[in-house]
Amino acid sequence: MILREVIRKKRSSRTDYPFNLPLIQRFESLVFSNPVTILAGDNGSGKTTLLEGIAAASGSILISGEYIEKDTSFSHAYDLSEEFKLIWSVRTKNGFFFRASDFITYTRELANMRESARITLEEIKKRDPFSLEVLPYARTYSELRHLYGEGLDVRSHGESFLDLFQARFKPNGLYILDEPEAPLSPNKQLSFLAIMHDMVKNGAQFIISTHSPILMAYPEATLLEIQDDQLVPTTYDEVEHVRLTSDFMKDPQRYLRHLLDT
Repeated sequence: MILREVIRKKRSSRTDYPFNLPLIQRFESLVFSNPVTILAGDNGSGKTTLLEGIAAASGSILISGEYIEKDTSFSHAYDLSEEFKLIWSVRTKNGFFFRASDFITYTRELANMRESARITLEEIKKRDPFSLEVLPYARTYSELRHLYGEGLDVRSHGESFLDLFQARFKPNGLYILDEPEAPLSPNKQLSFLAIMHDMVKNGAQFIISTHSPILMAYPEATLLEIQDDQLVPTTYDEVEHVRLTSDFMKDPQRYLRHLLDT
């Protein structure tokens, strides 16, 4: 295990966001006993905010490569992280914090970087085919092609999402992921589980917030569900998302009847 525990070392008197969230108000500690820990809970329950605070406390980077404290949209997470103490088995620099909402912005930035490097390369070569000025642009263009092929932006959303993870996952990394299933079909979610499993075998640790019953089924994952504003250990069959999805699939009309009658 890379990260063993998150402890609330102090408690703020502030009453603004995120300190006014019931989950944050009641949070004391979180122990990690398995390489994969999954947080389940309804929208607005606070699981994303908790993950952001842990990511900030760990010094995690975003997929853009920037540190969380340098992104003003994470100022609340950085404030919350001041109250956390992290207990490590081995401190790692590998890994990142990921929000599905950041993905489109990041792929556009990569596409712009790649195109800018390509255009600059062509302009320099026309001016002087032997100029050493091309080297940094050639390196940028080559590295992006090596990592992402022709570009994440030319693939389907789900495919490019998986390409990103395959390119960016490294052994012995700490990966904090908020709803990674968002752009993935059920089939691609299974592919994501396979990629994640390969990384777990190479020493990686995952802390994931998800609504997906497929991701929640990862073998031997620690499942925690937010109940009464607390993280409660649970089993797969007891998670509300799983029970509701299972019941719906068995008898969709039971849930849709009132809609069809309107």
